[in-house]
Amino acid sequence: MKSDYVMTQKNCEGHKIAEDPIGMAAYGMDSHHVQRYVDVNGYVQNEGNVEARGFSPYPISYRSIIPKKGECSNLLVPVCVSSTHIAFGSIRMEPVFMILGQSAAVAACLSIEEGIAVQDIVYEKLKERLLEGGQVLMMKDAVDRMN
Repeated sequence: MKSDYVMTQKNCEGHKIAEDPIGMAAYGMDSHHVQRYVDVNGYVQNEGNVEARGFSPYPISYRSIIPKKGECSNLLVPVCVSSTHIAFGSIRMEPVFMILGQSAAVAACLSIEEGIAVQDIVYEKLKERLLEGGQVLMMKDAVDRMN
């Protein structure tokens, strides 16, 4: 799914911050081997492995889990988020899917209660409900909860 917000490597590395966070991810970006081959010297080589680590937890955009408005009005996609391949290498962890699933459920309830499309949810209302439920949306929230 390609939505109005695509999570990218810039998000993972903290160079671009989602303005409408619904949870956080914290795993390094990686992609497993694409293939193995035998080189000219007869040695087996792995091709396609990518591993990028060493960055802080980062927020995931609400817009990355909903389709563009004209495509569908009642769909939330907490697993197949709108992201680049390398960003999905970080987002794809089960704890992140659980966080996004919880946030998607809160958004679905809000959409049903208000009788509006998921794209029309006022982010501030969603944010308030997520925070009431204990969701961590930014690093500041995580630090505040520890104090």
